[in-house]
Amino acid sequence: MGTLSKWRDVWKRFSGRGTYPHQLAFLLLIPLRGLRLSPRTLVARLHLSETSHVLELGPGPGYFSVEVARSTPRGQLCLVDLQLEMVRKARRRIACARLENVRFVQAGGSALPFGAGVFDVAFLVAVLGEVPDPGSCLDAIGHCLCPGGLLSITELTGDPDAMSQAEVSALASARQFRHVETLPVRSGGFTINFRKPDLAV
Repeated sequence: MGTLSKWRDVWKRFSGRGTYPHQLAFLLLIPLRGLRLSPRTLVARLHLSETSHVLELGPGPGYFSVEVARSTPRGQLCLVDLQLEMVRKARRRIACARLENVRFVQAGGSALPFGAGVFDVAFLVAVLGEVPDPGSCLDAIGHCLCPGGLLSITELTGDPDAMSQAEVSALASARQFRHVETLPVRSGGFTINFRKPDLAV
């Protein structure tokens, strides 16, 4: 593929539906992004403890990841992204922050390579709508989330792949996740938290 065709494809994915292009990952690290939803605000919504084992699906270059890892010093953060290039960018960002409680996995959202009940918290920010089969993705997350674990989904208005609160709630409820709270995001959007039932899904 020629350079011009390549960048046309990148722009098409950026402005339309589908996986966010890794070539534009730097845009996800712009500090002004924090005016809408800062990493610190997101961390507060995840109800983490120092020992939490956390799954972040679709971290991109790790905008939220550093703050989450810092908030779980005796736990672990696992970053899973479909694009190897994004995994590498996130790894570099974590290394610059000198954090050692993070692991990195390349995988699709519907085929998570984890055992049952290994995470206390799983979160996605502007990601669920990018997954080809969101329901299958929630099935995979439900499998690796511990009983009573927290599932946190944030969607942002203006994202071409954004799902509505009703769509997210319907998918989660169909998998027996229990709604806990819904929190607004500045300039449009929401974070919606669920708990996995105490009995295994």
